[in-house]
Amino acid sequence: MDSCTALPWPSVFAVGGAPGGNQRPGRDERTQPVSSESGQGGLRRDGPSEESEWAHTATEPRVEFLKTLARELAPLGQTAAELTAQLAACAAGLGVYAQFFVLPSMVQIIYEEFGEEHIAFVPVGRGTVDLESQALLESVAVSVGKGWISPQAGTRRIEALVAQRPRFPLWLRLTAGGLGPSAVALLLGGGLREAVAAMGIGLAVAVFHGLARRSGRLEGLLELSSAAFAACLALLLGHFMQRFDATAVVLASIVQLLPGLRITQGVSELAAGDLVCGTARLAGAGMTLLNLSIGVTFTWTVFHRLHEFPVLGGAHGATMAMLALAVIGAALAFSVSENARSRDVGWVFVAVIVATIASRVGVWALGTTLGVGIASLAVGLAGNVYSRYLHHPKSTITVPGLTVLVPGALGFKGVFSLVSKGGPGGVKVLVTTLLLAVALVVGSTIAEAIVAPRTVSTRVIDPIPLPPRLPRLGRRGRSSGRAPK
Repeated sequence: MDSCTALPWPSVFAVGGAPGGNQRPGRDERTQPVSSESGQGGLRRDGPSEESEWAHTATEPRVEFLKTLARELAPLGQTAAELTAQLAACAAGLGVYAQFFVLPSMVQIIYEEFGEEHIAFVPVGRGTVDLESQALLESVAVSVGKGWISPQAGTRRIEALVAQRPRFPLWLRLTAGGLGPSAVALLLGGGLREAVAAMGIGLAVAVFHGLARRSGRLEGLLELSSAAFAACLALLLGHFMQRFDATAVVLASIVQLLPGLRITQGVSELAAGDLVCGTARLAGAGMTLLNLSIGVTFTWTVFHRLHEFPVLGGAHGATMAMLALAVIGAALAFSVSENARSRDVGWVFVAVIVATIASRVGVWALGTTLGVGIASLAVGLAGNVYSRYLHHPKSTITVPGLTVLVPGALGFKGVFSLVSKGGPGGVKVLVTTLLLAVALVVGSTIAEAIVAPRTVSTRVIDPIPLPPRLPRLGRRGRSSGRAPK
């Protein structure tokens, strides 16, 4: 299952009712007052009044809710502009004057309390894809912003969501870890041999990556060690299963580690004029690609030096029946790995089918670059229609659709070619990767111009008379249909 604003700092802000009160910093935030010689937004010298003390008590839960919401929403794969708009709309609904400055590793909030300006630095965790958490967080944000539930209830709801257990059991997550790479291998042009090899290696990589993250000893080397492990297994398997495309197998095995979503977000932010955040996100994606490429290159070189490199061949290609099975397998695997809600599994199927058909038809008709743009347009339109008329996040459609397009695959091939061989070939592939990322962003932008999605901002403003039925966490993280009090 990662943001800076497109506007000059200070960024988009929300203006509300009269602020007041000193905010105590939370566990993960640092808060400090900002002094001012003019007296506005600075430290007061005459002490708080009774009215200010009352305002402090009334405002504190609202600010704490904004911090908690920012901390949990930021890693879920939105651009800086999208996250800023959501936080600003929620702050406006709460009546809080606040400004937000979003980066991939931090969210800075400037807010007024007790006649003072305070700055809160909210650290952002490692980026992940969690479709269920994003949908529930947005529902809580809308309910708090519209006044359906209190900020305290919203904060408790978010903390309960964070503390819940994984919804899918371990055996199902491991199954998805093998089924997803097998399906991606077929979609990348591989055949039956590549699919079988990718299934076994992908399962082994999923287990290795999970154990490495849990131990914490390889925290800075997760991508490099996982890629080296996948390449080692692929080359060892090549001695028993000859004449298969090891590059496609390794690429499919580490598909969940490829920074395709971050590349697309970075290009989107650069196109919107958000140079700081876009550059930082692309730099992070580049480091991930470099780590993956170094891990594979190191293993390749060791096998060559030991004269144990197997005889490999090209991809055998997939039949139409195999591609149909790949679509089904990819939809099931992405539903589990990206933690989609049970009622959204069918929509993940729709996303995978739309992306697969649109990409193949577009590439056949217009070539690779424009074909990927057409596929992005089709996926974007499907996601925006889903969001606008069903009042759910568009990411339920767009994230699985972009995963099928594998925007990070060419980037990995380019960096791998540069690291292993050097020369202009890798540079050409990297330039092609950037062009494909631009095509993806252009397609998504055109889709939003045709059909605007319904976001947290629009849902907070919309005059909806009754609150939605917010799910309540039950045993093992499952939810019921009752709204929290």
